[in-house]
Amino acid sequence: MKIGREELRELREDLNRLTEFIRSMESGELPYFYHRFDAMKNNIEIFICMGCENIEDLIPILERDWKASHMMFIGVQNYDIKKMHPDADTMTCLYFARLLAGVGKYFERGRAEALK
Repeated sequence: MKIGREELRELREDLNRLTEFIRSMESGELPYFYHRFDAMKNNIEIFICMGCENIEDLIPILERDWKASHMMFIGVQNYDIKKMHPDADTMTCLYFARLLAGVGKYFERGRAEALK
C-alpha cells in the first residue's frame, strides 16, 4: 500500500465515520471488527501526533488490523445490518457499504500497485 501523509489523514477520517456509524447502530456490545477499525484509527492518530515521518513503518500494522477485521465468522463481511436491525432501511445498508468501501480502497489500491 502506497499512501502519503494526506491520504493517511483521509483514511483516519474514513475510519472515524465508519466507527461512529457502527457505534450508532449497536446499543450493546460492539462487534469484533469494530475494535480493529478503532485500533487502526487510533494508530494513525498516534502516528500523526508523534510527528512520525516513515509511513512505511505504519503500513504493516494497518494491514494487519484490516485483515483481522475480516476474520472468518466474526469479520465485517458477516455483519448483516438487515438481520441485526430488521427495521433499518436499505439506504442505511448502502451507506454502511459505502463507508466500508471508503476504507477498503486504501488496501485494495495497494494490492493493485503490488501487481504492477
